[in-house]
This record gives sequence, structure tokens and C-alpha cells, in this order.
Amino acid sequence: MNKTIIINISGVIFHIEEDAYQLLKSYMDDIKRHFGSYKDNFEIVSDIESRIAEMLSELLLTENKQVIVVADVNNVTQRMGKPADFETGEEEDYDLSGNSETPLPRKLFRDAEDRFIGGVCAGIAHYFDIDAKWVRIAFILMFIFYGFGLLTYALLWIVMPKAKTRTEKMEMKGEKINLQAFQKNIEEELNAVKSNFKNVRENVPALHKLGSFIRDVFEGLFNFLGNSGKMVFKFIGICLMVFIGILLTVAFVFLMVFLGYAGNTDIATIFPLNIINEPLRPILFICSFLVIVVPLLALLFLLLRLVFNSKTISRSVSFGLATLWILAVAVGVFCIAKNATEFKEEASYSESLTLKANSANTYILKLGDERTVQENISGDGLGAKVITIAGSDRDFDTPNNLDFELKISEGDFPILSKTYAARGSNFNQALKNAHQIDYYYHQKDSILTFDYRFGLKGASLWRSQKVDIKLQIPINSTLLIEKRMANRLFRYELDNCIDEEASDDSLIPVKVTKNGFSCNKTLEAIEKQKKYNTEHEIEEEVSDTVLF
Repeated sequence: MNKTIIINISGVIFHIEEDAYQLLKSYMDDIKRHFGSYKDNFEIVSDIESRIAEMLSELLLTENKQVIVVADVNNVTQRMGKPADFETGEEEDYDLSGNSETPLPRKLFRDAEDRFIGGVCAGIAHYFDIDAKWVRIAFILMFIFYGFGLLTYALLWIVMPKAKTRTEKMEMKGEKINLQAFQKNIEEELNAVKSNFKNVRENVPALHKLGSFIRDVFEGLFNFLGNSGKMVFKFIGICLMVFIGILLTVAFVFLMVFLGYAGNTDIATIFPLNIINEPLRPILFICSFLVIVVPLLALLFLLLRLVFNSKTISRSVSFGLATLWILAVAVGVFCIAKNATEFKEEASYSESLTLKANSANTYILKLGDERTVQENISGDGLGAKVITIAGSDRDFDTPNNLDFELKISEGDFPILSKTYAARGSNFNQALKNAHQIDYYYHQKDSILTFDYRFGLKGASLWRSQKVDIKLQIPINSTLLIEKRMANRLFRYELDNCIDEEASDDSLIPVKVTKNGFSCNKTLEAIEKQKKYNTEHEIEEEVSDTVLF
């Protein structure tokens, strides 16, 4: 049973056996005596202690133990070397240059001692073990020929840390971190100081002042940008947090509103809510809320941590939020898939009505301004029955597939055919949905007025309902078609028959012939065609009618 004590090496706490502690203390005393005559001996000893702490941590982690023993201390001191080894001239046993058959890994730092501006080029040169002048030339060429050398340099200056400690400088050059390497590094620094002092005396002082001024300007600029960037980042982060807070509040209010009105008939007619079956609405509302809110909360917590440098939530809470979001997505997808089965099959039914004819064989076709108008239904000998339905605009946002088609009738009376179609989970349900369509027209003498859209009865759900209106007109009839209605019936075929200044409620005459429908061209259209024929040397006569 050995006695253990707790020690602090370079800020790291270790449990160490008493014998091992005495051995390590003796080793550190030798190092302090050896480097005691150096000017910066405290910094040197601190760097060595940091390296020893790093090596001991690696040993404990590798061997999966908690207490340092004598063998661990011997291992570390053997790798670091002892002051007596090179005090007695035995440094030849150590590779002071840091070179070996397997090159030591290098770390990327800025070399502040071999710099022109920020030491970026020198740091890159050390990392790739090349001369720094070639890296500087490469940056100059990139700036001259490609224009991004300066920006790249600036970004690397911000990203690359500066080699401050002696250990970092040695790691930058790929040198072994032991006592011999520390000794060699110190001697090189002393020689460099002497050489620089000599160069200062020999070279022109103004040149060095210029280089120092450039370095100071760039360092001040980047320090200013760094501090300003932190302030801007915090300001943007706070603004984003306020915005996210507003979004979360709005999302919560909307959830409460939708849950409160989930079964209300008023909200049931609003698209796209009228797609969803009533039992699924609350579930989808909650899932949609969680899918939106959980990422917003995660972003809010992340911003709090980045801006104020504080841990806002634990790992278990983060895991719980992630699980909740995944569950909400899964349940939402399931509900959507279940609701999609309501569009599986399609069914339709048709009805035909014979309209009243008139002696002049003239019919005026109009598009109603209201969604619901009157319809004439023939009675059984009791005359015409007129049904009036009150209009409603609450379902105006629902997709409304209404198609008009004008055909030539072989009989003497106009015929109106209406085909209603819808989708459902099966044929019977689809047919039932088709019967939920409301569409009306109104005939008054020779005037036929058609609804411009159809409606759904009560709180019926939207199931891709559509209506096809086919109007068959007898031959030798004359149609006076309102411009808005003409655009629904013929699209662009009547362009040459419509005056550009005509209003939407103006009437366009159309003749019904056995060859089709025809209309008279406008004078402007005739002149335009004549001009085209002249320019292209076309000799055919310009017709004053359009047949389609």
C-alpha cells in the first residue's frame, strides 16, 4: 500500500505516489537549476512543465489508470532527457534537429518572429517545410494576377493562431519537445537576437521603421475588426433572438386559435384546412406546431450560448427535444398519408337540360358576378320553378376547377350539360363528394348567365371537385358573348374580333354555322393582316371573318 498525494502541474491536477512525486520534484529542481541563468527562465520552466503535464495525461489515458507511479515518471524523464545528459557532452544521443525516419507532425501557427506583416507565410512554410520566400511570392502572384491574394492572407491571419509559447514554436517547426530541443531553441533565439541587432546597426533604420509601421497598422486593423465583429455578432444574435421569440409567440397563438376552432364549420371551409378530415385536424395542428417550434427553440438556445457564452440546456433536454421533433414528423407524415387515401378514386355524374329557345335564335351568354344565381327547373306542367340560393365567399380560396365548352347542336333547342366529378377513398365516397357540388345558372328570355365558380354544400371537404359545362347551340343561331365569358370559352381565338378598348361587359357577336363558329374581324385586325401580307408579298385576299 503506497501513499498518494495530489499535485498541480501547469494547471492540471494529478494523483501521484509519494515516491514518484519525489523523483519528479528532483527532476524539476535540476531543470530549474540548469535554466536558472537564462533571462526568461520562468517561461522556459513553464513550457517544460506544460509538456510534462501533457505527457503524463497521455500516459494515464493510454493505460486507463488514475495514479502516476515511478515508472511513469521515469518514462517521461527519459523521453524529455535530463540536464546532465548534455551538460556532460552526451547530446549526440539525441536528435536535436527534430528529424527522424518518421517526420514529426507539424502544427499550423503564424510565425511572429519571421514575419513581414502577420507571419502567415512563414507559418505555412514551416508547416510544409519549405522556404518562406516561395510562399510570399505565391501570395504576391495571386494578388497581382487573380486578385484574391490579399483576401486569402487576411482570412488566414484571422484563422491561424499565433505561435506564442516556446512549445508552440517547436510544434510549428516539427521539433522534438525535450530538454535538448529547448536548449537548442533558446540558443537559436539568442543567436537570432544578436544577428538582428547587428542588422539593425548595418541596415537603413527607415526601412525597418516602415516595416514596423505596416505591421502595426495591420495588427491594429485586424484587432479593431475582431472587436467590432464580436459586437456586431452579438447585436445580430440579440435581434435574431427577439425575432425568434416573436415567431414562437405567434406560433403558440395560432395553435390555440386552430385548436379552439378545429371543429368549427367556419374554419372547415378554409383552404387548405378543408382538405383535412375533422378527426385529424387537432393532431396535425399540434405536429405542425412542434415541427416549427422545436427547431426555433434549438436555434434560440444556440444563440444564447454563442452570444452570452452560457450553457442554457442540458444534454438530456436536447435529446428530448430532438426525439419530440422526430416523433412529430413521423405522426404528421402518418396523418397526411392517411388523409391522402381520401383521393384514391374518382367518380362523376352528368345531367343535361334542354333550354328555352327563342324565335330570333339569339342567345346572350354572360358570366355572373355572384357565385350563386338563380336556376330555372322545368316543373311537371306547373310552369317554371325558380330557386334562389344565397351567395357566400367563405370558400373562395378553395381550388375551383370549372371548365366551359361550346358546341354545335344538331337539334333546334340549346342543350346544357353539366358533369360533376370528385375523388374519394372509394367509388361510392367519390360519387357522394361529387354530389356535394353546387353550381347554378340563370336563363331569362334569351340571356344565359353562368356562375363564374362553383361551391360546396355546407362544410363539405375539398376532394378535387371539378365541373365541366358544355353548352350546345343550334345552327344558324347568333351568340352575343360577354368578353369575360368569351375568354373562358374560346381563349385566344376571338382576339381579332375584340376591340382592344372594349370593356369586360361588352358583347362580341358570334355566328353558329354548320362549319363552326365565326366572328367579324375588327378594322384594326384587318389592316394589320393587310400590312403583314404586303411586307411578306402575300397576294391572297384578307378575309373579314374568323372561322373556328
